[in-house]
Amino acid sequence: MTRGGVPVNWKAVPLVSPSGPSAARCPAHAGQDGAERAGAGGAGVPGGHLEELRRQPLDLLRRSAEESAHRLARLDTGPGACLVVSDPDAVDVVLTDHDAAYFKPKMERWKQVLGENVLTSEGPAWARSRRRSVRITGARYVRRAARVVAEVTDERLRDWADVGTAGAEGTAGTHGISDIHDIHEEMRTLTLAAVLRHLCGTDDDFDLRAFGHHLRTVMECIHALESAPPGAEPSPRTERAFAHAAGELRAAVLRLVASHTGGDDLIGLLTGPPEKSPGEGRAAEPLTPDQVCDEVLAHLIAGHESTATALAWSLLLLSRDTDVTHRVRAEIGTTVGVRAPGPDDLAGMPLLQAVFTEALRLCPPAWTIMRATGRTCELSGVRLPAGAVLLASPYGIQRSARWFPRPDEFLPDRWLGDATAGAPRYAYFPFGGGRRSCPGRSLAQVTAGVVLTRVLQGFRLEPVGGPPTADVGIILRPSPGTRLRAVPLQAESAGQREESP
Repeated sequence: MTRGGVPVNWKAVPLVSPSGPSAARCPAHAGQDGAERAGAGGAGVPGGHLEELRRQPLDLLRRSAEESAHRLARLDTGPGACLVVSDPDAVDVVLTDHDAAYFKPKMERWKQVLGENVLTSEGPAWARSRRRSVRITGARYVRRAARVVAEVTDERLRDWADVGTAGAEGTAGTHGISDIHDIHEEMRTLTLAAVLRHLCGTDDDFDLRAFGHHLRTVMECIHALESAPPGAEPSPRTERAFAHAAGELRAAVLRLVASHTGGDDLIGLLTGPPEKSPGEGRAAEPLTPDQVCDEVLAHLIAGHESTATALAWSLLLLSRDTDVTHRVRAEIGTTVGVRAPGPDDLAGMPLLQAVFTEALRLCPPAWTIMRATGRTCELSGVRLPAGAVLLASPYGIQRSARWFPRPDEFLPDRWLGDATAGAPRYAYFPFGGGRRSCPGRSLAQVTAGVVLTRVLQGFRLEPVGGPPTADVGIILRPSPGTRLRAVPLQAESAGQREESP
């Protein structure tokens, strides 16, 4: 992009072409109303990509990657620079950020909910929070998490079997078949209960459904407020809904912290003796109850929401691929039989891990990562002003045929052997990367492995209706109400398997 070794201005980057009837649609949008595309704006008018970015962002990101030759693509979102980063090497620069040139923008709303922590902060405050996060995600905690997740999963799966036998919500329980009426909500409840027990000691007297409802409201409100047209006045109704839900989330966690009775968990760490600040030789000030709430709330949200979403996609994909499901079940039988797996067992089940990896490739919950430039800098031969917005999309890059042949197909075998050898580091980055990469990656992978194992040990999964579609908001989740049918296996009924060791 440079001219004679001199970086070019961002305006020299060609605009992404307008949407139109001939543009290929993203598979995740299949079955959705085509009228949305017809009403989407193009690049022919000022800010012409804003409407498409709001209504059909996945299509736009795929097209940006194709037209940019996997480097940078410019979107017309009004004044200022907005570029999609589709070159994995450029993503590496942005996320690694050795020069502190990039920061997370648009965090004001999240700070109203979460305060200052590893998700929302910058600088020294972020570094302190990150150190605390790393302490609670070490190997010892991962092993304990595996046991807790198995315990919670077994409890929930017994409910699946009971519902299937008795019938519920108008669904006949013929032969124990259980219709899961919203697989994403089911996984959210399960993983939240597991995270509460693991990080906070208990989920007793904690209203899981209410917490999930308020969190969903917060996320929907933030998405609506941030994707509104420039200059649009925030809806008073949305503002009220956001304020109420944010207050309820914080109140629930403050009650949890106040009732904590001690223990080797996150709340115990945060309320225990303060750590010494590196290089200062003195302990930091004790955290206030509100600061403890900030940290716990961030870990509860980060620790369950994305994992639950990826699990829901994994189960939906498995339900439509009987061959892969049979092979995974055979791998489970050979490795652990009917008992719950631990982290070492999961390491010996490569196909199971490949299923989760492939689900994250196809449908990464964090489908785009936004950064902004804190000062004038250069990226891929392009001079960027301070305040330029950059979108690095795991979804767009991970569905590129350049790195993954047959990119829209569910092919877990691509992760076995050396099938992906040679792909750059950031051709696949569902957990982000660099200094702000997800500190709970190991916990997420172990949680997913345990849940998938226990489900497949006890149930045969069947799809309900057509292929699942995506609801594109802050996370990329299955559309609300996406159903799944769970049929207990006759040879090993749910609830009668060996408990976790």
